[in-house]
Amino acid sequence: MSKEQYCSPHPAHAPLLLAAVCAHWRSIATSTRDLWSSLNFQKSSLAEDDTELLLLWLKRSGSRPFSLRLVLEPAQSQPSASLTAFLSTVFDHLTRFTSLVICVEGSCPVLAESKSQILILQELSLDVEWDDLTVTQLLCNLFRSSAMKSLTYVNFRGFRSDSSPRLDHDWTNVTRLYLAYEMSVMECGWILSQCRRVCEARFELVGYWGESSTDPLVFAPMPLKYLRQLEISSLEDLSPLFNAFNSHSLHAMRISLPRSADPWPHIPFIDWIQRTGCRLQELRICGPVTEEECAEIALIAGIYPTVSVAPGM
Repeated sequence: MSKEQYCSPHPAHAPLLLAAVCAHWRSIATSTRDLWSSLNFQKSSLAEDDTELLLLWLKRSGSRPFSLRLVLEPAQSQPSASLTAFLSTVFDHLTRFTSLVICVEGSCPVLAESKSQILILQELSLDVEWDDLTVTQLLCNLFRSSAMKSLTYVNFRGFRSDSSPRLDHDWTNVTRLYLAYEMSVMECGWILSQCRRVCEARFELVGYWGESSTDPLVFAPMPLKYLRQLEISSLEDLSPLFNAFNSHSLHAMRISLPRSADPWPHIPFIDWIQRTGCRLQELRICGPVTEEECAEIALIAGIYPTVSVAPGM
């Protein structure tokens, strides 16, 4: 079994299949901790016994680090008691998790405050479209501990910045960052400032709103010396983001402008290239860029951008 593969709780798949062969195989399977150290739920809704299965996996994995993937498709119209019990169990065992993926649309139940600390979590992926109060509660449960130095991968979707609390924990070791929710450049800059070692970042900032010209990030760009790949989409105005950071090691940049976006911020982009001395190896722009602008980019950046029509145009 691959260490990167999440185990299925289906009786026809390992490890339950191995435990059903005979008494001898069952004894070996149930005592082999690594067989039970990951679990994947991908279904339309949770059943009452799914929480019992989670507890069984946690018990049989012993003290091994645990990985969980929960994907509910299609969305449940109303939160169920099964989902409430399942997520409550997850939050009660946060100290065990090294990877946590939650992808649940629709309604989510109100959860009690978690008393468990996050200690060894390395990968966190949350793709949720819940109401503001539930999202705030979820983040408070997950980030109540400031000691998350093991976190290296963060993937957030469906969040609104006006409902999300400040994520005040140690982002020092985050190397991959994917943010897709409503937030301002100030918040984007604040998170980037905490992720100084990030080497791959993707921003899909729906519903963006800008700051005033007094934004301190315009005058104090943050150095991101490890950033090698940057992907930006749905951002109405790219200028503040170009003014917010420096990156000498950026190799690949992909930008997709929405239909309603402002014209391509050519001068801020050229200023960014000249300021950082960045030598891009790949530049893809989906948006209204003229041939003259492409020629100047090629002259200064050393690469001719791949250009396509903006979505919806």
